[in-house]
Amino acid sequence: MEEILQTPLPDANAIRRGKSDMRMRRKITIAGVAFVLGLFAALVYLREPTVPLTEEAWTQARQRWREAGIRAYHLTYRMHGSLYEVEITNGLVADITVNGQTLSIAQPGAYSVDGLFEMLAMELENLSDASKPLGNSMTNVIARVRFHARYGYPERYVRGGGAVNATLQVIRFTPR
Repeated sequence: MEEILQTPLPDANAIRRGKSDMRMRRKITIAGVAFVLGLFAALVYLREPTVPLTEEAWTQARQRWREAGIRAYHLTYRMHGSLYEVEITNGLVADITVNGQTLSIAQPGAYSVDGLFEMLAMELENLSDASKPLGNSMTNVIARVRFHARYGYPERYVRGGGAVNATLQVIRFTPR
């Protein structure tokens, strides 16, 4: 019993220092994780050169696409996690598959290069109008795009930072 009574009680300052050390370690860990995530996001955005989606960039790319005059092509792209394969003949959609399943829809043109341009035009409108879904969070949204240098079609599009993120990545474009 004497030994128990002789054991010193923990110092209140030591307990506070221990809690303070734990808080500091937690803050450093959170800062480290945030840094790594930020670095990862930067690498994703910078690994393939993109430019901000602007009306000027969209208009110039659309003009290159029209001047190319490609009316028959095969297009494979990934959008929102799904794989799209589109066959265009004489400027019209001849066949569409999504994740390997044939798609039959009323507006097949929405899945062509022209349809992708229209989708980007809607994105531009949404980003620039505060009354639109993305407009309220416009300062938090990053919308970047890369258009094919020769033909002008959208090769990559990334929207992030808002409530709903979006990606488009052309995997293969084969003119016929």
